[in-house]
Amino acid sequence: MRRLLLLRHAKAVVATGRNDFERDLVERGRRDAARIGAYVAHAGLIPDLLLHSGAARTRQTAEAVLACWARKIETRVEPGLYEATRAAALAIAAALPERCASAMLVGHNPSIGDLANALTDTGAQVELMAMAARFPTAGLAVLEFDVVRWRDIAVRSAKLLSFVTPEDPRLKAG
Repeated sequence: MRRLLLLRHAKAVVATGRNDFERDLVERGRRDAARIGAYVAHAGLIPDLLLHSGAARTRQTAEAVLACWARKIETRVEPGLYEATRAAALAIAAALPERCASAMLVGHNPSIGDLANALTDTGAQVELMAMAARFPTAGLAVLEFDVVRWRDIAVRSAKLLSFVTPEDPRLKAG
């Protein structure tokens, strides 16, 4: 079994002539990312590895999430997640280290939402529909694959274990 957590970066400042790569999170974004991090910890979903695109908003989202976890995990910058297509994001996931049973990708839309929807085959209908309708900032899809190797993940091969957003009542206020 392999578990993949796909997290869209949290709410960032509006791009107003500024370098997109350097856009920081707003305060709401920091709070939302922390709520997602607390959910992941509470649900026992802390991954073995976290990859983010290196953009300021994905790095800051990752930092806020990681701060909620008692266990430290390996974290890496994966530049390919910035402006990735769905196919490129899938290739990154399929190349994850085999020693990791679970991993989190912190990236950008449309690739994170597109990838989550493309990979998912089964799951709770209400969550599948919500995820297909909108993958908001700090949205998290938790996917499980019945495969031995990451390279064997494919379109429509995952079960959606959960899809949560910062407004989800399952997230603890904070």
